Amino acid sequence: MVRKPFEYCSLQAAGNSSSTSIRRTAAAILADMYYREFAPCEDAGRLVERYWVLEGAAPGNVQRVVPDGRPELILNLGEPFESFQNGNWETQPRCFLAGQLTGPLLLRAPRIARVLGVRFRPGGAAQLLGMPVQELTDRVVPASDLGLTSLAERATLPEIECGLLALERGRADWLVDEAAHMLALSPDVGAAASLLGVSARQLERRFKARIGMSPKYFARIRRFQRVFHVMEAAGGGWVDAAADCGYYDQAHLIRDFRAFAGETPSHLLAGDDLARHFLSHFSKTQPSRRG
Repeated sequence: MVRKPFEYCSLQAAGNSSSTSIRRTAAAILADMYYREFAPCEDAGRLVERYWVLEGAAPGNVQRVVPDGRPELILNLGEPFESFQNGNWETQPRCFLAGQLTGPLLLRAPRIARVLGVRFRPGGAAQLLGMPVQELTDRVVPASDLGLTSLAERATLPEIECGLLALERGRADWLVDEAAHMLALSPDVGAAASLLGVSARQLERRFKARIGMSPKYFARIRRFQRVFHVMEAAGGGWVDAAADCGYYDQAHLIRDFRAFAGETPSHLLAGDDLARHFLSHFSKTQPSRRG
């Protein structure tokens, strides 16, 4: 039974409850979890794609998280998750910034999870911090190490949103942000650079500093994500969805699945991993504005 969520915010939910609350699956981690997403205010929207909350119990359940091209700020109001690093399980900080992921990350659920998350736009973390973020890629960095200590003291999404706006140190880079938008739709880096009036080398340098990875790798991640969206929308199998997303053969798709999920398509989609569930359901939720 889905439990009533803790009192976390007054922001308007993104989408309706049927599409944002946890759906029943065989996976233990989803049996007693509550998940919902919220749209940022207009000002925060230049940094934040959306906020999310997760609460529930699935002690010891191991799940994988896959790259999606966006960094996140995580605030644990309950027991933190553990991540599998260098052969060991390590407890994550209470409040931290998770840089861009380039491969799968294994997480182990605590006894009781109560998490507030900020899913930044691809360049949102760089704009918040006012610094290049490629050194944060594949890292979990405590908020205190980045001058974000005050965020760890906030317990609601409205408070976090105000804190983010107060701490913003960087400026927008419309060229890189537009490139990220273009590459989320098509993996042709050369075409994007040409349309934006810069060389591919110039775009790569600026892209790495603001997004945390090369434009080519970012485009691969976004195409990988689109496979799940197409499958959900069309109700078909992964082979047809892959072709629709521009994969030229099965080996091409399997290479990306192994790189980003650590599994073949058949294995990942047949299981109940949190990665599959978030990709096919949560990541397609459309944010709505607050009234």
